Amino acid sequence: MKARSIKTLLVAAITLAAMSVPSTANAQLGGLVNKAKKKAEQVVDKKKEEIKDKGKKAKEDAKMKALETQRPPLPWVMDPNGTFNGIDMEEFVDRMAEMDITEDQLRELRSQLDARFKHNHILEKMNSGPDIDTKLQENIMKENERYWQFYDKISSWTLVLINSTKVTEDANGAVSVSTKGSLMTANKYRAKGSAQGITLVSRNGKYVFATLGGQGSFLNAADLEGAKKCAKQMHLFQIFTKDIHLLWDELGEKYSDTKKYMYYNQNVYANAADQAIANNTPENIDYKPMPKAGSMHAKFKAEALAIAKADDPKVIDIVITSNDWDVVMKGLVPERRNIYGYYITQDELGKKCTERVWTQKYQGNGNYGKLKAGGVGVSADFYVK
Repeated sequence: MKARSIKTLLVAAITLAAMSVPSTANAQLGGLVNKAKKKAEQVVDKKKEEIKDKGKKAKEDAKMKALETQRPPLPWVMDPNGTFNGIDMEEFVDRMAEMDITEDQLRELRSQLDARFKHNHILEKMNSGPDIDTKLQENIMKENERYWQFYDKISSWTLVLINSTKVTEDANGAVSVSTKGSLMTANKYRAKGSAQGITLVSRNGKYVFATLGGQGSFLNAADLEGAKKCAKQMHLFQIFTKDIHLLWDELGEKYSDTKKYMYYNQNVYANAADQAIANNTPENIDYKPMPKAGSMHAKFKAEALAIAKADDPKVIDIVITSNDWDVVMKGLVPERRNIYGYYITQDELGKKCTERVWTQKYQGNGNYGKLKAGGVGVSADFYVK
């Protein structure tokens, strides 16, 4: 029965009851009648609100169900059990430059990631309040967690590929990028046994390879192949990261400016690496003077050279640059003492110096043990005249 009909019957019943009461009681009954009428109206109004709320919830539920059925395809990256041809997310990101995968395939994946992530945000906003669908919410959280893991993995790789890069923004919002960034530092694309780090520097309007110390360099075939993979990897990452901050802004997602500009500018470095690869010639090498021998050189050269050749058969000579021992303490007691210098190797481009350390372990009572290899130094390799 409609709310209006219920109200009409209640009022009629109360009016008839009032007419059957003697006139002497009418005055007292009037107040009761008004209270009853008011109570009846409140009951009806409450019923109306309940019907209205139920109708509103039914519409919201219907819209929610419709949104659930209209969800964009679930990209394998956001699927907790998803893999790409049997490869998990971690390996996929690591091997993008080595796999047989097209840029169109990656663009399609990016499109699916954007659509699903955006749709999840809409569902999350609607799926709230006391009647929240916990199963749906858990599903969304798992998918979004995988989404961020994917981009964090790309972020980590990008930092390795262009390590120590400086990206700044002026008062007008213009982004500027330093002309130097590490391209291959401590990552798998380095050639096995390669001692030098590889950076990009701008020389006379063009990018070339250089050592970590900034000296122009020339890459051998193995390292050049690694540089090509690095450049390709950055180009592929750009498919996923180009203007991604615009989507995150739209959805109100928080992210660091460092990541934003790192994503935004990695293509700058990919293009710079392409240019350096094209410009990779021996003429780019900056030769430095041979390091000067220190006062410890004559006494320890023979012993240190034997250690160096045992460590690397390609060594043709060494230079000890220390003038005295560098004693390393452990609290108040010596732990070891070091001398520093360079291994010298020869290739078709000339003599190359690689910093090395020789050490003696403290044995107590002022005595030290035999001289041994103590590890690498901190400076980059360089060629000498």
